[in-house]
Amino acid sequence: MNARLPMLSRRQFIAGSAAVGSGLALGIPLLVTSDLAAAETAPEIGAWVVIRPDDTVVVRVVRSEMGQGTLTGLAQLVAEELECDWSKVTTEYPTPGESVRRKRVWGSYSTGGSRGIRESNEYVRKGGAAARMMLIQAAANAWNVPADQCLAANSLVTHTPTGRTVSFGKIADAAAKLPVPTDIVLKDPKTWKVIGKRIRRLDTRDKVNGSRVYGIDLTFPGMLNATIRECPVFGGKVKSFDGAKALKMKGVKQVLAVGDEAFQRKCLGRIFDFKRRGGTLVFVSHDPNAVEQICDRAILIDSGQVLMDGKPSAVIEAYHEVLAGAPVRSTIVGSTNEG
Repeated sequence: MNARLPMLSRRQFIAGSAAVGSGLALGIPLLVTSDLAAAETAPEIGAWVVIRPDDTVVVRVVRSEMGQGTLTGLAQLVAEELECDWSKVTTEYPTPGESVRRKRVWGSYSTGGSRGIRESNEYVRKGGAAARMMLIQAAANAWNVPADQCLAANSLVTHTPTGRTVSFGKIADAAAKLPVPTDIVLKDPKTWKVIGKRIRRLDTRDKVNGSRVYGIDLTFPGMLNATIRECPVFGGKVKSFDGAKALKMKGVKQVLAVGDEAFQRKCLGRIFDFKRRGGTLVFVSHDPNAVEQICDRAILIDSGQVLMDGKPSAVIEAYHEVLAGAPVRSTIVGSTNEG
């Protein structure tokens, strides 16, 4: 049986990414609007492929595209074995939190030194091949014929003796319910039609026409942007400054020295005001004092595993035990439903 991976809302992403690191992930009583709810889902054929009813093929890519073409290259590897229509291929990036939840089913997310292709090419191709086998088996089951009488090509499954065909999109739901094969034979490189071919990159158009959304493009209600003026001398500290002129500029709310007492008081004031208004804040820290001062509830996470969820004092004690090398049994102590 294959799970369906939903598109993630901003709040889900925050919670998912908090599960990646080791530390204290903390909740306070987040203003969440209904438009941040999870969007539509589509059948997942194995871990690497999602196929929508309109035959769109979504390939999961977990290596970072940094201009080197790895996103398109990895999609080619999957598409080759899947035997899909390349014109219908797109990609998506599963969050690291989802990877941890699913026991790192997509392997390493590390990118650099051409490792994306070198290290993952075999298991990525097997992901595409497994999806192809599942689609063929689902079509064979529907037609009540042996799977070895069917073949996949160009996003269609064909029963060769009769010429009957069915599109990937129409058979995807049935394929998603089948077990993922483990005995997989990859295609002979001599038969490759997509791998190694010069193909228009999947990421270029959106970058050129400006439709690609980057982190700097995101805006949310009430969000403020901060700009830092760095010290011209390495290791130097702020001696004094006059922010009066800057405060007269339209849109400027505060001018503060990062890290000084006034800055910390201002930050804490905003946090407690947000809390008083009924908001929930996810705060990730290794500072026990900050945790106890700010939070009503704490969660101790180590290597993606929740070790404790409860009152800050109890979780901080468990945190110190982890640092000392003592085993901590997963437990929930005095947790609330807030946040």
